[in-house]
Amino acid sequence: HALKFYSLVFDAVYTPKMTRLLKEAEESGATIVKGLEMFIGQAYEQYEKYTGLPAPKELFRNIMENY
Repeated sequence: HALKFYSLVFDAVYTPKMTRLLKEAEESGATIVKGLEMFIGQAYEQYEKYTGLPAPKELFRNIMENY
């Protein structure tokens, strides 16, 4: 019942992609952000920091879609 007061819910957990919190938040009408978004964002930054090259963002997303 508490989730109905939130318009946005973020869960940092990325395995499983859809946690109980996210399921219930979505059912309550909130916009949800999955932990996978944070995970991918961190991967972009790490790749660029350690290689000095732009991260292949589309490739990263495609890989994680099948994860």
